[in-house]
Amino acid sequence: MRALTTAASGMAAQQASLDTIANNLANIQTTGYKRSRTSFQDLMYQELTHGGHSASSARIDVGSGVRIAGIDKTFQQGSADQTGNELDVMIEGPNGFFELQDQQGNFYYTRDGSFRLDANGQIVSASGLSVGGISLDPNAERLEITPDGTVNMFYADDVRPVDVGQIPVRDFINPGGLRAIGGNLFQQTEASGQAQDMGGIGGVGPVLRQGFLEGSNVDVANELVTMIMTQRAYEMNSKAVQAADETMRAVTNLRG
Repeated sequence: MRALTTAASGMAAQQASLDTIANNLANIQTTGYKRSRTSFQDLMYQELTHGGHSASSARIDVGSGVRIAGIDKTFQQGSADQTGNELDVMIEGPNGFFELQDQQGNFYYTRDGSFRLDANGQIVSASGLSVGGISLDPNAERLEITPDGTVNMFYADDVRPVDVGQIPVRDFINPGGLRAIGGNLFQQTEASGQAQDMGGIGGVGPVLRQGFLEGSNVDVANELVTMIMTQRAYEMNSKAVQAADETMRAVTNLRG
């Protein structure tokens, strides 16, 4: 019976949507987290015609259900949370990603600017990935990160800053094409395009804020409303399965 498979596809799709919402809610406190959104597509239609009429005048298309078209990230700016930590950095605006590198030379991208120092005095991410290969002198009195990402150190006996590097910030033509791999990290894909300097897209460079972190962009109220709608859609599809089952039972009894 077509109704069984159609309604079952709806239940499976709504279950995937509910899983996505649950993941969003679980990451409300995750630094730089970008909420996911589930999109759907209808499945193939079967064309039926009524006897005695031409196909053009009596065309009837019957759908066969729904499927998940994709789970996309939304990159709106999250809340600005002031920490006062001199190694916490936030990208102002929805565009741009910090570029990180592992020991094998692989690049990763993140909105999480909660940086720290490793045992060698090098600035690294929370997962230990290098941030531009910048190392700090433990004898420096103060650290400054300018809005363009330049890292300056100040010494007690010299008011002039010492430039030790720049935090790399990259952007993509299609950030929605980035692949999320967990740990607040993304990887470049063919769909995202090549990583480019911020000034190369729109001609506007990054604006960084030292002492701030970007919060999650999950809207709790919106997620709860979407969860209720998803639950109701799941229930309606399960009712359709139940109705199809009762119809089949009635037909079976008639045959008996």
